[in-house]
Amino acid sequence: MSKKFILLTVVIAIICSFYTTWAEPDISSPSAILIDSKTGRVLYEKECDVKRYPASTTKIMTGILCIELGSLNDIVTIGTNPSQIERGSSQIYLIPGEQLTLEQLLYAMMLESANDASIAIAEHISGSVEEFVKLMNKRAKELGANDTNFVNPHGLHDDNHVTTARDLALIAKHAMTLPKFREVVATVNYTIPETNKQPARDYITNSNKLIWKINKTYSYDYAIGIKTGYTTKAKNNLVAGALKDDMELISVVMNENSTNSSSNMYTNTIELFEYGFNNYTNKKLLTENQIVTTITIPKTEEKINLLASRDFDLTISEDEISNIETSLNLVDEIEKPIRKGQILGYISYSIEGHIIDKIPLLAAEELLVPDKKSNPILRWLLRLFLAYIIWRTIVVYSRYRKKKRRKIKEAPTLFMNRKRGRIW
Repeated sequence: MSKKFILLTVVIAIICSFYTTWAEPDISSPSAILIDSKTGRVLYEKECDVKRYPASTTKIMTGILCIELGSLNDIVTIGTNPSQIERGSSQIYLIPGEQLTLEQLLYAMMLESANDASIAIAEHISGSVEEFVKLMNKRAKELGANDTNFVNPHGLHDDNHVTTARDLALIAKHAMTLPKFREVVATVNYTIPETNKQPARDYITNSNKLIWKINKTYSYDYAIGIKTGYTTKAKNNLVAGALKDDMELISVVMNENSTNSSSNMYTNTIELFEYGFNNYTNKKLLTENQIVTTITIPKTEEKINLLASRDFDLTISEDEISNIETSLNLVDEIEKPIRKGQILGYISYSIEGHIIDKIPLLAAEELLVPDKKSNPILRWLLRLFLAYIIWRTIVVYSRYRKKKRRKIKEAPTLFMNRKRGRIW
């Protein structure tokens, strides 16, 4: 074998390796998306705006509301509705009158995917499933999930219960900003202690095999959650999170219905994460309190530094770094007084015209309106005026005293003249 042939083989191998690393993943799931968890920037997408059935990934929103609106130490007394959940579906077999904490129900819902726990949470938070669903849809719109319509808190099939891969990614992005949510979805096993109705439940296991520690068939070293979902019509769905170094990603695969749909749900997700971690890096573009720019206050010669209100990291590929564009925009009518920390503008980062994020810029110091009394000319005029008042007071008082003394000296003469009858 010639040296030239060996060299050519090595070069081809290197080129193929480079291509494999940078090539977009081949995802079998009908819908998929990969986003940066910090900014929501889309790194990969496939039919991500097609409305599909979310199955139990619905519980991500139920978990958000449970944490945001509930007190996890609350004792929840189970009503009659949770025990009437569809037979054969995931549940922990709650009994009417049974008492658990809201936190225990949250773990049961997010790990064991217990549908009866979902109903118990909804009724505790809002009084009824119907009222809770209104909150779910309202919160979805607030998070930008505009193609989502929830009908129940668990995800059991309803033709009108739909969302998209993009919407699920946005909902999950917010969920992972909640420390308690992150803690729950990263838990593999959980035990609900003995209640007033049933013995301890020590079988609560996370359905997301990416985070399993014993059976590692589908485990992924960087996985940090989040939620699986399955019904016969929704097929296999998985919303997942992964953290490597300083980069956190969220992926969604929906409607996976291949021959090995359950395993493909995981392999597709891992492929998405590997694509993201191998092709993108985390670049710190701003640090909190960093001086971004210095401006001159209109109609004055005074300058003030504008500081970044927070850190800003961007998940980006090497090819895109040169395409980052920044723009500064100041608020209208900047004038004193200015408070320290007041928002005076924004810095925006964009790539190919698409704005990635907009960070407020804060005043570095306080600038007050000058006190007119502190004006030197006015101060001297005031002093002169006060001196004049004092001088006039002294003069008037002095004249008054002289006049009074004069009257006192003349008083005896006047008195004698009166006695002699010379003054009438």
